[in-house]
Amino acid sequence: MEIEFDNTALQQAFSELRARCMAVGRSITEEQAAVMSPSCPEWSVKDLFAHMVGVAVDIIDGNVDGAATVPWADAQVERRRNDSLATILDEWEGTTDEIDAFITSMGTQIPAPFFIDAWTHEWDVLQALGQSAEPDLTLARYGRDAIVLRVQQKAAEAGNEAVRLVVEDGNQTTEATLGDGEPFETIAMSLFEFMRVTMGRRSRSQIEALGPGADPDVLVIWTPSEHDIADPLP
Repeated sequence: MEIEFDNTALQQAFSELRARCMAVGRSITEEQAAVMSPSCPEWSVKDLFAHMVGVAVDIIDGNVDGAATVPWADAQVERRRNDSLATILDEWEGTTDEIDAFITSMGTQIPAPFFIDAWTHEWDVLQALGQSAEPDLTLARYGRDAIVLRVQQKAAEAGNEAVRLVVEDGNQTTEATLGDGEPFETIAMSLFEFMRVTMGRRSRSQIEALGPGADPDVLVIWTPSEHDIADPLP
């Protein structure tokens, strides 16, 4: 299950993700494109696509001041407010060569959140539309260690009693201690669930249901969802 990541592998995984998203976007109606995303309550499905293409365009244009902030992302959506989904997808398709070349040249030097963001929003689209799919975890696997480290940092800042985090991914298991001391409890989840939890795609009640010691303020990098989120897994 261990994957050796290099620039070519990351470019291929991102290209495949983009192709999957394109196929979904080209297949839906205007009514479906207007469906609001439970995972990103202020954005519709079309807005999610606008953000994804906006990231690519801003990187190409060098517009990276404030990257990964809410104002940066909101501006991407607002610039495409009056565009149709077809126009947005055409724009995204037009970035293919430059973005793929960028990833091929930079690859592992690109901050992991770039890849995690794309993977997360692919599932936000599928969740909003209720379209089941088998997760491709390649990019999630690449970002896993960075997210585990950030969760450990949050646990240290919170000063909570220590718990053991177990992230299961097929034949590979990642374990980490959250907090100082001997863990009093184990929190176990799949890699898919871990990425959705940490990216704020689960409610507080859903996270707390993982067991004693499952603290949403530690496990979520951004903020927990205000509503329970059910992803359309097969």
